[in-house]
Amino acid sequence: MAIAQTHHYSALWPETEALAEQGLAGFACVCNTPVMAPCGGDRSLFGTNPISFSWPRNGKPPVTYDMATSSMSHGDILLAARDGRDIPPGCGVDANGEPTTNPVDVLAGALLPFGGHKGSALALMVELLAAGAIGERFSFEAGLADNGDGGPARGGEFILAISPDLLAGENWEEHCETFFQQYEGIRGAKLPGARRHALRKSNSRIAINRDLLKKIRKLCD
Repeated sequence: MAIAQTHHYSALWPETEALAEQGLAGFACVCNTPVMAPCGGDRSLFGTNPISFSWPRNGKPPVTYDMATSSMSHGDILLAARDGRDIPPGCGVDANGEPTTNPVDVLAGALLPFGGHKGSALALMVELLAAGAIGERFSFEAGLADNGDGGPARGGEFILAISPDLLAGENWEEHCETFFQQYEGIRGAKLPGARRHALRKSNSRIAINRDLLKKIRKLCD
């Protein structure tokens, strides 16, 4: 499915997980304004180009991940800049294309893809699926058309739903559970999304940023 003339809204997992809850494997991706350089490059061409995937499990929460193809999310860079914290080496370059750990300089320069050429190739795939394949804006086009008001630029989203019933036939769920048992049987290994699902069921109190809460209340007023 193609969703056109939309805006990147941070999380993709609610959509893919909704598909998984209907017994379908879900895949989704979007591109945005350019903030990330291709591997070996010194200026932005890609958005952070997130990918989400969710796989259904009978009687259990879906296995779900939602990740940026950049070494850090753009939001984490913004938070580090706000808080005056350095970021890890290898996450970005400054406006001159030089490596830096200063998030303010990265915002003026470019993020880098995770895993070098591997993350860069995934970001390229997202551009082609979420723009080329559905007739929407590539990240560089979204950047050129953006009105600069600080909000998300117009773009598109690519969503794919896969039916294991049609492809694998009967007993695919039982077959996959044998794989998940092997996975969870490895010490220290946790399935993607497991922590988030556990937090949903938790009644424990969660600490939030006091200054952020004041800002939100001021905006609401």
